[in-house]
Amino acid sequence: MTVEKLCKRCKKPVTLNAKNYDVFEQMHWLCFHLEYEHDGDPDKACGDPSCPWWHIEVLKQKLSQLGLDPESVIDEAIAKRFV
Repeated sequence: MTVEKLCKRCKKPVTLNAKNYDVFEQMHWLCFHLEYEHDGDPDKACGDPSCPWWHIEVLKQKLSQLGLDPESVIDEAIAKRFV
């Protein structure tokens, strides 16, 4: 019988990173990051280079440098996803 691993922070099942469940204090990686590593507003990028919000900022800046509007790229991806 498989025991479902639940995140101590959000109470949802941990599946993608289940092998690291104990490493991340029985949490999702993101929940662990927000709980222990993230400084400041959880909706804003922090100084940790693994922060997903920081990754999003970097990617948006690069898209802009390449002449693409980040919001248009997202809109296009949403439209394709729901076709």
